[in-house]
Amino acid sequence: RNNPGGYKDELVKVLDYLLPKGDLFKSVDYLGNKDVDTSDASCVEMPMAVLVNSESYSAAEFFAAALEEYDWAITGGDPTVGKGHMQVTFDLADGSAVALSIAKYYTPNDVSLADQGGLVPQIHTPVDEETAKLIASDLLEPENDPQLQAVIEALLGKNEEAQSQKSEETP
Repeated sequence: RNNPGGYKDELVKVLDYLLPKGDLFKSVDYLGNKDVDTSDASCVEMPMAVLVNSESYSAAEFFAAALEEYDWAITGGDPTVGKGHMQVTFDLADGSAVALSIAKYYTPNDVSLADQGGLVPQIHTPVDEETAKLIASDLLEPENDPQLQAVIEALLGKNEEAQSQKSEETP
């Protein structure tokens, strides 16, 4: 939550570490040239959740979307903004600048977060303005954070379900 994004190369490194073999991130420039970043088979298998909100942009959104699409993590919070374009900034002589979009980003499953208006988390837990301010200021205790508590509850339920399935499979 409240993550403005970051660099594509860093996003891919972290996703490669976490996710199994497959596509991680895709981009297509306006000439139609496609670039696909992939992961190797090495991965981290453990219960995970990613919190997002309307202040989650770009790489932060694609991080959450990739983990969700692989069914590797639960996403929770509020919908993201849907920034799915790469820009190049040109500084102008008068001190101003112009940013031009030069490519569009896609999730591993070819979803454009820009076209769909952002990522809607699996566990959508809206918060009021006061709670959102406390979260952004890092002043909300974890036990009082409804979004955090919702994903923890979901992770615990998912873990109990997996344990139950394992015991049913064991002769």
